[in-house]
Amino acid sequence: MQTVIQRLQIPENHQITLTLPPNIPPGEAEIVLVIHPTKVQRRPSEEFLKLAGALKDSPHFGGNHDPVQIQRQLRAEWEG
Repeated sequence: MQTVIQRLQIPENHQITLTLPPNIPPGEAEIVLVIHPTKVQRRPSEEFLKLAGALKDSPHFGGNHDPVQIQRQLRAEWEG
């Protein structure tokens, strides 16, 4: 058994061509293909960007504050 690793771009039509190294003997073989994406490209949602923008100026999330104290302040605000 031999392991061959090749990095390639998966095209829109999802068809790929592999060229095996010359040390792989010709003849019947069983091939296992494992797809491991090297980069996941996700764009943040518009809602998330709005939320992140709103939180940047929040007094609760700026600086080095004690998380327990932040939670107590938030609860006090919620309970009114």
